[in-house]
Amino acid sequence: MREIVVEHLARVEGHGDIEVVVEGDAVKRAVLRIYEGPRFFERILIGKSYYEVPDITARICSICPDPYQVASSRAIEKAMGIRVDRQVEALRELQLISDVIHSHALHLFFLALPDFLGYKDAIGMAAQYPETVKLALKVKRAGNAIKEVITGRTVHGVVTKPGGYTKVPRAEDLERLRKQLESSIDGAREAIRVFSSLKMPEYSLDDNLYIAVDPGEHYGYSGEYLLVSDGTRHPVEKYMDLTNEVTVEHSSAKHSSYKGSSFMTGALARLLLNEKRLYGEAKESYESLRDKIDPRNPFSNNMAQAIELLYSVQRAMDIIDGLLDEGIKDKLMVEVKPRAGEGIAVVEAPRGLLYHHYKLDDNGKVVFANLVTPTAQNAANMDKYLRIAVRNLKDLSDDELKLKLEMLVRAYDPCISCSVHLTRIGV
Repeated sequence: MREIVVEHLARVEGHGDIEVVVEGDAVKRAVLRIYEGPRFFERILIGKSYYEVPDITARICSICPDPYQVASSRAIEKAMGIRVDRQVEALRELQLISDVIHSHALHLFFLALPDFLGYKDAIGMAAQYPETVKLALKVKRAGNAIKEVITGRTVHGVVTKPGGYTKVPRAEDLERLRKQLESSIDGAREAIRVFSSLKMPEYSLDDNLYIAVDPGEHYGYSGEYLLVSDGTRHPVEKYMDLTNEVTVEHSSAKHSSYKGSSFMTGALARLLLNEKRLYGEAKESYESLRDKIDPRNPFSNNMAQAIELLYSVQRAMDIIDGLLDEGIKDKLMVEVKPRAGEGIAVVEAPRGLLYHHYKLDDNGKVVFANLVTPTAQNAANMDKYLRIAVRNLKDLSDDELKLKLEMLVRAYDPCISCSVHLTRIGV
């Protein structure tokens, strides 16, 4: 019997490892073990005012706090029957895009690319590829700049609330931001150039199931319906049917399935299910690179992220142009009168679907909360493709196999620390 453990999986957010057991030609075990402790955020939220929820849930993640703020605000607004105007919706789209830009730039250039170019880390890679690293940092900073203008901070902004925003961005700040985005777009183009020149590994191929939000007219990161690659479309209120969370022995993150099958969510799912909603240079890039994106190969997620990076920079500039043409209102908060209710919302975090579900009492205080995170939804699918990889690579040395398996997990861009949420155990 051969046992292999990849301890302290590198270049991912959080703590996890990979465990493999092979006996003869049989793969007895190949799993991603997530051993982060429960975060208890769903319990922490009980009794808290609706007004505090976006600031609390943002602390679940310092890489992508904005999807948590937007999802919680939307869910609470549904529970209390609040409608916000177009400018609030536009700023929320910008807020979601900010995380896509900075998170995809971080993952593509600094977490994934060193594997393909043969470096242990991005620091070693920077000496040989200084121009690529400079472009990468420039586009990543543009994502952070959006956060600073919209929410007041680059991490954990405090102005996103149910009902709108407590701070209104100034026109001159948006004009400055647009110039910064325009000057950073070469970083997004560089991501497409670099990753389209690489041959993606093919040691883990299989038919894959995908789920992503239906964003409506334009390619985007929020909506009221979910699209599944089996051709079905579901209202967000049916999210429990799509996630079917269960606990597993080897992970403190729950696993999800749809009709008994694992599934993938994230950039590749979004691109495959919403390709017709792309426009501009990103659409042209996708059409020219379509043959390089294999739906059966999780490594295609890297190419999908590169295309999304370009699209998101372009889309952010278009949204800012629209806001400047229309003129920013002096006030972006509607009056909120707390009341009892139940609301469910979904947004796309950079790594995939994020569901927020709340029930409120008459005073607008939380009496129930359920948060379903992207990595938890991808966890069962990662195990599936690890088994396939080990089956195809089991004759490699331990060190070679470990690197291949790490690369496969990194292709999902997992956020391990965000993936663990409260498990209720009855005794």
